[in-house]
Amino acid sequence: MLDLHCVSFENAARRANKTALDQKLKVHPTTEEGSNGNHLGPDGKNNVQSMASVAQTITFIRRISKRTGKKEPDEFLQRLNFGAAADIKENKPLSTKDKGWNCLINFFCHFVFDPFSDIYYYWLSIISLAVLYNFIIIPARVSFNELERGSFFTTWMIIDILADVLYVLDFFASFRIGFLERGLLVTDTAQLSKKYVKSMAFYIDIFSIIPTQIVYAFIAKDNFVAPIVRLSKFFKFHRLVAWNDRTECRTSLPTLWRVVTLFTIMLMVMHWNACVYYFVSTTVIRQDSTSNRSKFIYPSEVNENGVKNRFSGTAMKYAVSLYWSTQTMTTIGEMDQPEYLWEYIYMTIIFLIGVMIFASVVGSIGNIITNLRANRSVFQDRLDHLKEYMGYRNVGKDLQNRIIRWFDYLWAQNHTFEEEDVLKYLPDKLQAEMAIHVHLATLKQVELFQNCESGFLIALVLKLKHQVYSPGDYVCRKGDIGREMFIVKQGMLQVTADDGRALATLSDGSYFGEISLLNVGKNGNRRTANVRSVGYSDLFCLRKEDLLHALNDYPEMREVLKEAARQKLARDAKPQQDEESHENERRISFTNSVELADTLGKRLEDLEKLVLTLAKEIKTTNKSVLTLQKQLTKVYPNSKSSGDSSSSSSDSDS
Repeated sequence: MLDLHCVSFENAARRANKTALDQKLKVHPTTEEGSNGNHLGPDGKNNVQSMASVAQTITFIRRISKRTGKKEPDEFLQRLNFGAAADIKENKPLSTKDKGWNCLINFFCHFVFDPFSDIYYYWLSIISLAVLYNFIIIPARVSFNELERGSFFTTWMIIDILADVLYVLDFFASFRIGFLERGLLVTDTAQLSKKYVKSMAFYIDIFSIIPTQIVYAFIAKDNFVAPIVRLSKFFKFHRLVAWNDRTECRTSLPTLWRVVTLFTIMLMVMHWNACVYYFVSTTVIRQDSTSNRSKFIYPSEVNENGVKNRFSGTAMKYAVSLYWSTQTMTTIGEMDQPEYLWEYIYMTIIFLIGVMIFASVVGSIGNIITNLRANRSVFQDRLDHLKEYMGYRNVGKDLQNRIIRWFDYLWAQNHTFEEEDVLKYLPDKLQAEMAIHVHLATLKQVELFQNCESGFLIALVLKLKHQVYSPGDYVCRKGDIGREMFIVKQGMLQVTADDGRALATLSDGSYFGEISLLNVGKNGNRRTANVRSVGYSDLFCLRKEDLLHALNDYPEMREVLKEAARQKLARDAKPQQDEESHENERRISFTNSVELADTLGKRLEDLEKLVLTLAKEIKTTNKSVLTLQKQLTKVYPNSKSSGDSSSSSSDSDS
């Protein structure tokens, strides 16, 4: 409807803007043309401007509504046929005859409340406020006369009329509350009306909408007990109970809501008892004498001189009455002894009611406290039994501390819930949808699941087991038999070599172990690497038996998984091959360097031998020269000086 009105406004505004633009661009040569209606007067221009502003406002609203519309469905969930896409209904365009009042009448004629919808819950909340108002205010107005005087009377009249209008609307709305039959919501108005008329709620609602307000308006001015005619409004109590049940189902803190409900009921009963106590003390039993007045009833509001005392105020009256009611129903503290027969009877009834309320409160509080600590108690029992076992088996302190820290991490991260125990009451389809929604952020990062069929993925998700590893723990070791694969939900792990060197790092969304699980590669079902947890790591584990069971139902997925595993193995093997080739090159270069060094060493040895031989030859030559010189000296004695000079030169040469 809003879109239709927006379109009509926009069309009208466009026509108005076009007319205004034509009139601005049009030249008026004579006044006769203007008198023929070719230009707009002041009123026409104002209308055009107002229509244009309205159109701009509506266009802005429509743009905002489109921006803040429904959230885009997740592609991953949409591929699995999950999400809210199935709940979206196509809005049929309204025909011409369905516009305006006809559309409104048609809507109310065919409207049916879905008992599980939000609008029905909100309607119950509004009706519950009216019921709660009657439960609290009517007893107080009957007992305390001051609340019916002055401006209070007009206030109660207005609120009573509003509450009665809500009661009447709820009576007619009850004819349109759907119900499930054979798993389908019945929307036939005739069938819904027939079911409601045959129910007990129909007669209760009729009794609750009796127009007692008319009687109250006539007798309230002279009789302060007039609000008692509105006690029929209490019969609408079943709507308050229905609202409380739905709220307890909807809230994420059901235990806290039960505590609030319990205390509300207890305060309500004490409030009623306080009102009855004051009403009996002042209206049923009147003891004007102050000296002979019973101590059991409310104290006198005037002193011996007839002057009002501190007990005459409205707030004091209610406070004293509520204190007496609380003390009586909880049996706490000392109380005045009854004196008359009716006091004994009244106290006996109040004590019995108080005992029942006290027992209900104690039992309910005990159950609530037990439920609050149920998870902690189970968790602590497991840890205590494990401590006893480790002490009995003389386990080392280091291992004990690691196990205790592991338990502390589980409790700190709220991993104490057993998902199988929580979800075992749901059908497989809802279990899979719950698991995928809970672990959506992790599953969307897993490359292995991107090309899987929805049915196969659902079968795998139902078999995933959650495991937590401590810092330094090895998830798997190279050469072990692969019986499971792992998906990293949270944490950091390292792929290490045999000597402890980190080869790669795995983070959220990574997966490993599928190669040995599918017998891909030269190692078969053996682990190809060591994987160690750096800190605390949360992993999903998929066992081989579960995977093979799912592959039996989806045999075509076996080749898809194997191909993905081969591609990953090839990607992982390429850096390893590069590293091996670099290592071989380093080894070859080192070997060549060693051989070159050996060759150089041998050449140096040969050179040293050659130098020694040359030195010996030079020494022998020097001796021969000296011998020849001596012989020449003997033959030519006059050439001594020359011989000396030659010998000196030869010495220098040597």
